This record gives sequence, structure tokens and C-alpha cells, in this order.
Amino acid sequence: MRAEIEIECEEPETVIKSLEPDVEKINRFEVEFKTDKNKILLIVKSDDLGGLLAGINSYVRLIKAATDAMRL
Repeated sequence: MRAEIEIECEEPETVIKSLEPDVEKINRFEVEFKTDKNKILLIVKSDDLGGLLAGINSYVRLIKAATDAMRL
């Protein structure tokens, strides 16, 4: 299974760099990022729905936290 989520962001490269320490291959899912101007493309892959949802929830929250922190 695969999900692609596009998230608008003012500084996508900075957000991705801040998440690099958290990106690792976890048994339940794999994560990949791509950027395009003011967008982050989050790609999550998993063999099961639970893993896919876990990956999406984890990284959407991390991206939100990073973008909120940049606004301070």
C-alpha cells in the first residue's frame, strides 16, 4: 500500500532537514519526502493498512510541529 500527501509549506527544505533524524526504516512502514517550491510530498509505504496509517499520522504530526516551530 502507498499513500502520497501533498502539504503546503513556506520552507519545505528546512522542514525536511529537521525531520531527517526521525526518518528511518521502521518495520511497519517506509517514508520518503520530495519537495516542490512551497510543497512537501510525503510518501508512505506499508504492507498493511495499520502501518500505513501509523506512518501518515506520525509524519503529518512531525511536519505540523516543525512548521509551527518555524512560525515562532
